[in-house]
Amino acid sequence: MRAALLALLLGSALAWGQGAVTLSWSWEVRAAGSCSATGETAFSCQVPEGTSASVTLSVTASPARAVYLAPVAFPAGWPPAPASSGWGTAQALYTFAPPPGTAGRRVEIVYRAWTEGVSPVDLRLALEIKAPARSCAPAVAEAPHERRLLWSADRPITWADFWASPPPDRDPAAAAAIATTLEYRLTAAVERLGAGWQARVAALTVTAAMERDRSWALPDRRTPAGLLHEQRHFDLTELYRRLLERSLRELVVRGATENDAVQNLLVAAQEVFRAVSERHAQAQARYDRETDHGRNAARQAEWDGRIAAWLGDPAPPLP
Repeated sequence: MRAALLALLLGSALAWGQGAVTLSWSWEVRAAGSCSATGETAFSCQVPEGTSASVTLSVTASPARAVYLAPVAFPAGWPPAPASSGWGTAQALYTFAPPPGTAGRRVEIVYRAWTEGVSPVDLRLALEIKAPARSCAPAVAEAPHERRLLWSADRPITWADFWASPPPDRDPAAAAAIATTLEYRLTAAVERLGAGWQARVAALTVTAAMERDRSWALPDRRTPAGLLHEQRHFDLTELYRRLLERSLRELVVRGATENDAVQNLLVAAQEVFRAVSERHAQAQARYDRETDHGRNAARQAEWDGRIAAWLGDPAPPLP
């Protein structure tokens, strides 16, 4: 008997808005358990102890604009959680396995989502840890990163990476769109300093990824020139990933207590993340505007050279 792996999509119809701007969100939980909604911004899932699971939170702004996701609360001792941003939609993927001895506990995952024009909203997922189910073989989970392609100089994108269908409300000036995200995970190191405490980044992972299931292209756009234009979008995301990594590594903050120092570091990291994400979104919009979505060959060639030079510079003068 093999344990079943469930893929559940929750809350996709919920929205949070002010005026003409709204945020909508969904949780996708891949785990050998069951889930249910417990409120407008809260959900609950049962997850067996010791089994691999993943949670994907997707938040979309309408009309499209930069969207930000930041971890607020996660179980102590579990892997660090990612922050993420994206244009129109941001996604945060969290993978975990409830440690042995946690059956019977109830823990909570909380993300804060925000965009310009909408007050931040905290999205909560409660996890009830259950005793592991008896099975003859371990559950086999689908690879959680399959739909996400991390940037690599050795692996340029291809049109086969554009999985999505063109959305009905797409920008009429655009014939293709690559969905990219920035994401970071950090752990803090804390030390006594005088009468207080000092915190810095001890371990850090920052990624630039293409979301294949949100990237699309019209048939007549699937040309070598069109693909190069989309690759440069991805390259820009990688450049701002590097900027985000450099900026986060420089953080050093203080606090009256050990916990204060850690919380101050997390707040400072979220502010750095927000500032870099905004610059990234502005650069992407400028690139499309100046190249006319790749139709202006001369301006496209200028940007090709500029981005190539930036990729070879350890600290390029990014806009």
